[in-house]
Amino acid sequence: MVLNVNILKKLQAWTGITFAVFLGVHLINTWMAIFGAVAYDSFQQIARAFYQFPPLEVLLLGALLVHIIVGVGRIFSEPKRELSTRARWHRYSGFFLLLVIAGHIIAVRGPSWFYDVYPAFAGLSFSMDFAPYYFYPYYFVFGLSGFYHGLNGLTIALSRVGVQLPLKHAVLRKATAVAAALTFAALLGFDGIWTDVGEPAKSEFAELAMRMLREFAP
Repeated sequence: MVLNVNILKKLQAWTGITFAVFLGVHLINTWMAIFGAVAYDSFQQIARAFYQFPPLEVLLLGALLVHIIVGVGRIFSEPKRELSTRARWHRYSGFFLLLVIAGHIIAVRGPSWFYDVYPAFAGLSFSMDFAPYYFYPYYFVFGLSGFYHGLNGLTIALSRVGVQLPLKHAVLRKATAVAAALTFAALLGFDGIWTDVGEPAKSEFAELAMRMLREFAP
């Protein structure tokens, strides 16, 4: 039983490390929105050539799925224990990510899989303008949860594979505060506060989204 738990912890660690690399790139891409559409789209175009290369994308999605299964399985199968504040927030952020991740993947990858349309900067800008009271809190909590869960989880995962990079709780809190400021600034960027965003409602993604709403909305 101990061996099985150790194997699961290693599996959870390696899949977490694998996905954390993509998560870091994804967060940096989001923060590039502070500098405008050209910076955001240029960075994404370069990064997308790697993480959307079919074998790598399958690897990333597989790592995510295994990480979720192992993590949830361990919560229900292992004895209950008292969690530190840091561990509780790690779990809370994980639960939120679990709640929204499938919908996020479908929303951002579905159009490119089935219609060859990518959201890009204009698509996110359209979303912020179309439903700001939903997308502002959604993307802010999503980004912050991803940062906290990813950074804290990475230190745990690395220790389980023999790499000791301890991260003090105070440093984690400060880093998360910086990430919160960058994420909020990025959302303002999508909303056109820092640079001119043009007419995102005329983008391919916006036209596809409105067409699908007309076709499928009750």
